[in-house]
Amino acid sequence: MCHNPSGVSNGQKGPPSRRSTSDSLKASAVSWPVHLAAVKARTAFGRRISPPFVTLYVTTRCDEKCIHCFYWDELNPSPNRDFSLDEFARTFASMGRIYNLFIGGGEPFLRPDLGEILKSAVDQNHVANVYVPTNGQHTERTLEIVEDVLLIHPRLRFHLNLSVDHSDPEEYDKIRGRSGAWRRMYRTAQALIPLRKRHPGLILHTLTTVMKHNQDQILKIHDDLVRLFRPDGASYNYCRGNPLDPGQVEVSADRYRELVGKLEEDYRSGVLGMRTSTTYGPASHLLDQLVRRTVEQTVLEDRAQFSCVAGRLSAVIYSDGRVVECETKETTLGNLRDHGYDFGRIWSSRAAAEAAEEAADGCYCTHECSHYASNIYNVKQVAKIAARALTGGR
Repeated sequence: MCHNPSGVSNGQKGPPSRRSTSDSLKASAVSWPVHLAAVKARTAFGRRISPPFVTLYVTTRCDEKCIHCFYWDELNPSPNRDFSLDEFARTFASMGRIYNLFIGGGEPFLRPDLGEILKSAVDQNHVANVYVPTNGQHTERTLEIVEDVLLIHPRLRFHLNLSVDHSDPEEYDKIRGRSGAWRRMYRTAQALIPLRKRHPGLILHTLTTVMKHNQDQILKIHDDLVRLFRPDGASYNYCRGNPLDPGQVEVSADRYRELVGKLEEDYRSGVLGMRTSTTYGPASHLLDQLVRRTVEQTVLEDRAQFSCVAGRLSAVIYSDGRVVECETKETTLGNLRDHGYDFGRIWSSRAAAEAAEEAADGCYCTHECSHYASNIYNVKQVAKIAARALTGGR
């Protein structure tokens, strides 16, 4: 049976219980070493637990047509099958602690109730880190939701990932497939400045997909983004899957390696991560560096760099209720609507265990979330990162 810290039994119907704000804040403050030790103890001798690393798609709706989107053929279906707020809440009630919650879409801020979804997860599953990508087209709603969540849960680390795939406004609009997209996105970034000052838990990343269209200018793009947005972190994804423009996956490994070197140089010199009030510290930068290196080595060596934790410690839930082990293999383990919104029933199935075994036995990809999940639950890697962080990243 999956461990459920909220005290709600798996499969319970009806509205979930609400935890006090102080309880959820204490839970979210649990340090990573404590969490890692607890996970290792609970998974001893091959025991399965509710995944602490979850990617949750909240919508299939999107208002852009990005040339590098790997999810384009599933966007804006008719009729819309997205979960309601109540369906998300019932699902959370059947899950255990979620340390890292990655939100996916579509465009998450197209949901007016996004803040309620996030607060439900924090209340019930003690979320410590939430990562929300956005195209930045909805300034007022973004500000309202981010501030509302952080006022209720000020110790939550809210990573807002602003998708910026080019620094030239005209090229940016071409990539995003929408006129005026740069102007609206940049307006959102500027409007976030006061919130970043008021809420140290708000962590702004620029999120850039490296693709054929932008790779020749990627170093200049990086420098421009650091200057224009002053982000706490700069994240780069390797174009993957079956994008709207299939040719965009033709990314030069040499160009990506140059970018990795530039990022490491900027972190060492302090050009990136300049805000002293942020909770996104040296260890986080070193982890990002490790992920970029393992992605690079996967491309160069065409082999697994670790035993993947997909299906074991990480899971993906789509907005229509499908549960899969990861976004690359996408083995359908079950649909929550067919199982009374009881995640534990799906996760404890033989199909889920088999998907986990296959992933652990050398499955590999260039998907950053998979690399991130597998590295943060690798005790040796975490120990190395902690040691380097204590010595200033050397």
